[in-house]
Amino acid sequence: MYNQCSSVGPERCFMMRYEELVLYPEAKMRQLLTFLDIPWNSTVLRHETFIGEGKEIPLSDVEMSIEQVVKPINLDALNKWVGQFPADVVRDMAEIAPMLRRLGYDPRAEPPKYGKLDELVVRKMKEINENEIKWHDRANMLMVDPLRLDRPFNEIGNALW
Repeated sequence: MYNQCSSVGPERCFMMRYEELVLYPEAKMRQLLTFLDIPWNSTVLRHETFIGEGKEIPLSDVEMSIEQVVKPINLDALNKWVGQFPADVVRDMAEIAPMLRRLGYDPRAEPPKYGKLDELVVRKMKEINENEIKWHDRANMLMVDPLRLDRPFNEIGNALW
């Protein structure tokens, strides 16, 4: 996909890194909507209010990311992978995955240094952390197989139930 996007050029393909979207959602969504020639609408920052049963955007029964998409913009997925790779893989990451460096990532950074958070993301993460059981219950209600959900944890990493 990177090569395809690069080959058609920035006037026809908008490249966006996932972590930039979740770290700086308003700025990145404004850029994307401008690129698409779509007027700005702040509802793009509140996707969770439109998703789920009886809402404007229904979810498929087989959707694998329900737990993530029913929550506000959040950072949960950014570091979920940290510590999951064996030491030898981390050590050899630059050789195993050369595309990381080409995309601007430090292949040896675990966790990566993402930079300063947007204030919107700080507020959304606080909301998620203060209402973890609510978000878990909402995802549970929408899932066909609720056993796939991670259990909610408090701020020090203890399961809430």
